[in-house]
Amino acid sequence: MGNVRPESRLVGSIALGTRFGARSKEMETRFGRQTILPQVGKQGQRRLNEAKVLVMGCGALGSHTATALLRAGVRKLILVDRDILELHNLHRVAVYTEADLGRPKAEALAERLQAVDSNAEIEVHVIHFGPREAETLVPKADLVVDGSDNMETRYLLNDACVKHGVPWIYTAVLETVGMMMAIVPGKGPCLRCLFPSPPPPGTLPTCATHGILGPVPKALGALQASLAIRLLATGEIPLGRLYQFDLWEMEFRVLSVSRRGDCPACGRGEYEFLREGSRTVALCGDAIHILPRTDAPVDLEELERRLAALGKVRRGDGVLFFDVEGISFTVFPDGRAIVKGTKDPTRAQALYDQYISR
Repeated sequence: MGNVRPESRLVGSIALGTRFGARSKEMETRFGRQTILPQVGKQGQRRLNEAKVLVMGCGALGSHTATALLRAGVRKLILVDRDILELHNLHRVAVYTEADLGRPKAEALAERLQAVDSNAEIEVHVIHFGPREAETLVPKADLVVDGSDNMETRYLLNDACVKHGVPWIYTAVLETVGMMMAIVPGKGPCLRCLFPSPPPPGTLPTCATHGILGPVPKALGALQASLAIRLLATGEIPLGRLYQFDLWEMEFRVLSVSRRGDCPACGRGEYEFLREGSRTVALCGDAIHILPRTDAPVDLEELERRLAALGKVRRGDGVLFFDVEGISFTVFPDGRAIVKGTKDPTRAQALYDQYISR
């Protein structure tokens, strides 16, 4: 992984000694079947190879999208995810195996993708994606693709992308259905034109409460990647269209979405989700994500010793697991924790302060 900070790693790069001719031949061979498409061509393929895409979330949807983009020639990826891989994820994710269980998703995905294309440049961020992270990472990308599992993150993404003029693709999956809309700031409607205000926390159904058909994120990941490839290779993409898919019923619809002049984000330039908010975030799967009060790293070895007398504790690959009072904690080196066993953010925060306390 290299001698870099654990929350921000660059995995792999194009070898400095590679001769241009050899590299050009490799590119022609690897992407040749796609380059001969008139929709792509050599110029479009070159644009794909030079583009940088931020993948927000490395679970089911994000892992399928990232894999499709890498194989299509998008060799510069920024992977962002705050969670670890769990057994219940395996029925719907791409490339991960049982050997990756308990590992941060972004790190495991980066290694799997590097095995597909050793010349890829993959930047890894095992972090909570908050306003500061959005302001830092979004401007580095040519495009953002959606692999998140909550609307809070999507509203934040929308604000950051609109503010910095970075296109992004909204995609969501649940049960047997999925939906998707391409957003290009200044040229079409944004997420808040479609959904002006976020729903109250806890009111939307999740994969944990309503389930998900395994192939759905794979199908939507392929569709999202196709839109991304079209935009990156040609510079154009259908705007003002919300695509809806039901893979069980095999029903597909396209809805028109208009840009709103009074939209808080793309109309009035009010980026309220870029302001720092609560330290607690409700996640898919009845889990609460807790943010630390400081930026100082956590010594997981020392924390393990401190918690050993209070409950069941063990360290995994760069994380610490702690079970107490019917509550389970996954603690990361930056002080973040995912708390399971309660749906009450206030209680989750209190337990974090009691046992982790930063």
